[in-house]
Amino acid sequence: MDKAEELKEQLQAKIVEIITSKLEAGEITQDRAKDIAKYVLEQLPEGISYQKMMEIVPKLDDHFHELGAAVIPVMIEYERKMKKIIEERIQTLIKANKLDEALDFTKKAINFEKSLT
Repeated sequence: MDKAEELKEQLQAKIVEIITSKLEAGEITQDRAKDIAKYVLEQLPEGISYQKMMEIVPKLDDHFHELGAAVIPVMIEYERKMKKIIEERIQTLIKANKLDEALDFTKKAINFEKSLT
């Protein structure tokens, strides 16, 4: 199983848990639960790439605030991994005395991070 499929399954399992919990507690209606499930399935289709998924996941709770509990941990982990990769790349460029490339890469990283929110 690839990284995208694994993440998708984990995310969908957490969303099912949220929907079930909120239904049992009477916090959402059956119709709202169906709308959430339908939306998630539409947004995360079979075969979705990891990159595309990471563009969509941060926006899931924009439409259904209930999904925040599933989205936030995924995004925190993704941002942590990306930060580490970016920092390593910048350090490598600086050590190689490629300061212009390091600055350019830093700007791109900042713009990328802004696009996640």
